[in-house]
Amino acid sequence: MRRLQYLAVTALVSAFGFTSCSSDNNTDTEKPVVDLIAPKEGAKLEAGKDIHFDMVVSDNDGLASYNVDIHNNFNGHNHTGGDNHTHAVKTTAAEGKPFEFNKTWSLGGVKNDNIHHHEIVIDANAKPGKYHFVVKVLDNSGNQTMEFRNIEIVAAGEGDGGHDHDHDHDHDHDHAH
Repeated sequence: MRRLQYLAVTALVSAFGFTSCSSDNNTDTEKPVVDLIAPKEGAKLEAGKDIHFDMVVSDNDGLASYNVDIHNNFNGHNHTGGDNHTHAVKTTAAEGKPFEFNKTWSLGGVKNDNIHHHEIVIDANAKPGKYHFVVKVLDNSGNQTMEFRNIEIVAAGEGDGGHDHDHDHDHDHDHAH
């Protein structure tokens, strides 16, 4: 009889233990932290030149990727609530073609990174005007942080000197992606 009571108590304790373990919620809900350093809000970037891109990112769990999306804002739209959309703008060849860029880079699970590069080159025939520069950073758990900048693409020679910055990349935390 004692053995049967012992087994019953052991079964109850084991069942309680499994239940309490399965109710633990270790799901990461913290969004990545993003400090978009460049381009600055309102930057005037020249057609035919590269864009100085600089940001510091971190996450408690690990960073999966980042995406840069540049598209025109000729219609004056805004980005609230994670707006994903496309734009159709009619242009003639004489006006230039609206610049579009969309690329994703992997971050490989690191927890911190300083991302600095000049990989994004604005087409020489890009239509001057107002554009959105959107950065989306995704962590390993699927949490996303978005940063937005209103920028302007201008004709060659009319930019605001967005390329004047420190090129000292001897720090251990700097990585070009």
